[in-house]
Amino acid sequence: MKQYCRYCAHCFEGDAYYCTEHEHVLTETQIKRTNQCKDFALSDLGDILTGKQYQPRDSRRVKGVSSAFLFKEG
Repeated sequence: MKQYCRYCAHCFEGDAYYCTEHEHVLTETQIKRTNQCKDFALSDLGDILTGKQYQPRDSRRVKGVSSAFLFKEG
C-alpha cells in the first residue's frame, strides 16, 4: 500500500498541516507525495483534505489501454 501523509492519523490541519509523530509542519505538496514513514497509521477519518477513504488504484488496468500493451511476454 502506498502511504500518503494526508491519510495518516498523525497528520492534522490547523493554521498549517502538522505531523504530531515527528513534530514538524508540512506543506500541501508534502502531504500529497508518497512516503515510507515507519510511523504511518491509516486514519479512520480518511483524507485530511476531502474526508474520503483511501482507495488504491488497480495497477493492472489503465483506462483506455488494452492489457496486451501493458504486459510483454518474453
